[in-house]
Amino acid sequence: MKTYKNLMNSLSDDDLLRQMTEEEIKELRSVFLQTYLDLADCCKRNGLTVMLLGGSCLGAVRHKGYIPWDDDLDVAMTRKDFERLKEIFDKEMGDKYILSSPNYKGNARNRFPMILVKDTVMVETGENPEEDLNKIKIDMFLLENIPENPVHRALKGLWCTALMFITSYEETYEKCDEYMRRYMCKTPEGEREFKRRMIIGRLFSFNKFQKWADRVDKAFQYPKETKLLGIPSGRKHYFGEILPREAYVPVSKGEFEGRAVDLPGNTDLYLSNLYGDDYMTPPPVEKRERHMIMEVEFGPKK
Repeated sequence: MKTYKNLMNSLSDDDLLRQMTEEEIKELRSVFLQTYLDLADCCKRNGLTVMLLGGSCLGAVRHKGYIPWDDDLDVAMTRKDFERLKEIFDKEMGDKYILSSPNYKGNARNRFPMILVKDTVMVETGENPEEDLNKIKIDMFLLENIPENPVHRALKGLWCTALMFITSYEETYEKCDEYMRRYMCKTPEGEREFKRRMIIGRLFSFNKFQKWADRVDKAFQYPKETKLLGIPSGRKHYFGEILPREAYVPVSKGEFEGRAVDLPGNTDLYLSNLYGDDYMTPPPVEKRERHMIMEVEFGPKK
């Protein structure tokens, strides 16, 4: 069974979606890298830590930079550091960037934080092109304390998973338009998923997406520092990225596009858990993730 993200990435309409040109990918990667460098500099000045995560971490380890067919950049930081970042963001980075996050100024763009680049436009698969926050962005995933007691951990994880499910489906219902309908209903599998999301999303539409996103973000949090850290908003959801604390922090050092970067403390353990023990072997072409877009604008040169 395909995940929702994989299903959306597999659909394309020649008149709506396209893959970026090599020149656009090069410029997009440059914007991503500069955004990360600005964020890392801000964090360093304020005693915070931000690391590359997911495919960006894999790219640093396997390619010393971007994965050749990849066109995004993911970062992570602890919840404690992120709460501090929210306090200083506008002063430190607000001239060039927008922080979009649940429980922050009512501008959640997703169930996890994002840093959006001002004066740019980027409309990806399934997004409404009329939204103001369709900008070039990097995703930020928060490292959360995970209860050590297995019963407590199981109950909390199930609750978070249920809330993520509800939030995702209500978002589809709330934001559905002709573009999303066309994407998803192009194949029988996509049409079935679309109908399921619309039915379930309608059941929970008594709250708007913003409130559901705020609620699931609060559910992720656990104030007590423990021996376990996880990334509940990550691709493997609550249970899939729980590792010993030292797998994530303190960070290790790596290289990305000729720049020194911070990575999870034990990159082998982290990457093996996320991608399997053969993570150093590139996947076959048919399994490489594609990011389809409707529109991209890089803004004025500075």
